[in-house]
Amino acid sequence: MNKILYFLIMLSFSSYAADDKGIKFTQGSWSEILNEAKKQNKLIFIDIYTTWCGPCKMMSTKVFTENNVGEKFNESFINYKIDAEKGEGIELAKTYAIAAYPTYLFVNGGGELVYRAMGAMPAEKFLVEADKAILAGKGYKSSDELEKEFKAGKRDADFLYEYMKRKSLNGGENAALLEEYLKAIPVSQHKTEKVLALISENIGTIESKAFIILRDALDRYLNMTASQQKYVLNGISKAKRNTFKKAIDNRDKALLERLIDAVQATSYSEAGFEAEEKQFRLEYAKITRDSDNFKKIATKETAKLMAKTSEDLVAETQLKIMNFKEGAKAKNLDESTPQFKMILDNLTDNAQKSTSFQLNEYAWGYVQMIKNEKDLEEALKWSERAIELVESPANLDTYAILLSKLGRKKEAIKAEKKAIKLAKKEGGDIKDLQQTLKDIKRS
Repeated sequence: MNKILYFLIMLSFSSYAADDKGIKFTQGSWSEILNEAKKQNKLIFIDIYTTWCGPCKMMSTKVFTENNVGEKFNESFINYKIDAEKGEGIELAKTYAIAAYPTYLFVNGGGELVYRAMGAMPAEKFLVEADKAILAGKGYKSSDELEKEFKAGKRDADFLYEYMKRKSLNGGENAALLEEYLKAIPVSQHKTEKVLALISENIGTIESKAFIILRDALDRYLNMTASQQKYVLNGISKAKRNTFKKAIDNRDKALLERLIDAVQATSYSEAGFEAEEKQFRLEYAKITRDSDNFKKIATKETAKLMAKTSEDLVAETQLKIMNFKEGAKAKNLDESTPQFKMILDNLTDNAQKSTSFQLNEYAWGYVQMIKNEKDLEEALKWSERAIELVESPANLDTYAILLSKLGRKKEAIKAEKKAIKLAKKEGGDIKDLQQTLKDIKRS
């Protein structure tokens, strides 16, 4: 009886690989996997995948099956595969803040995340990631230990760096810690690749020392490495997004204005600044339902859009296509490649599509925020022009609702039915459109 029980236990931890090649994955519940890792004093390698993820399948068939990959992983880790959308995989994906697939986790027997990697990669790079995980596992301090040391007042730079990296690994917020770390290191280190990478990952808002470092780093941007440039730009972008969210959450117009100042200070051109400023102001007005400011922006921008003739739009599109082709030629991008053809297809009628989209967005803002009949009549003109340029379900839906608000019920019903018919033809979802039609009929 004991022999049978032993056999069944061992079977539950057997590999489901078809042969001896490649990584041998262990089966069992998550708690069983953790126990096995403790017994063998090994890290757990977890491949968190989904059934629809193409890169996940590629890794499983092309990389996990290679002999040298199997040798490294079978010797060094307890290997575990789990679908992020089924069973225990759902909870694991939440616990370890999985945001993309495939994601590879290296977890100790206590369930603590020691190292994380993401995406499809060749076997050579995958083996490098394994070595990084092994190194991270050596002399590993638990998060509880680090937390105790921090609470006890430990603030040296090396400790703060390790503490921040650990919290980042587990999806923690580190903006305040980053500020402490920047105070603990010499100013001469602020613009090193290591520190710029840390800032890019953990930056808070534009009202931080970290943002000032990135803003000032733009003065020597052209002398930086490609990685440094990437960290600076990503960090600035993240700080602006964080600030915008804070302004929205607190309905803080003064903070929005300080954000606009920061946008101007970090823009490379006046045109770039104006585009970004307009987008932030527009989104703020839409989200906070600030109808007065939305109307100001809409009135100014739609005047420009409505003034564009068909000839202007054709010329705009041709210019974009010409600029793309020149850029592609400079980068030796072959015109026969799928990438080239896809971009070229997307640029076809680009100015017409873009103008139509923008006009519909402004008209839809009026649907949501404006009650004045004269203003709605103006929005109806934008909507008509949007449809003239691109007849789409979204454009027709906006048009129908505006007609309804103006008391033109029969025309509204006709337009909404047309939106539904077109959406069906395109294979889109018609549920919301059908509900709108019912609402118009009841009005």
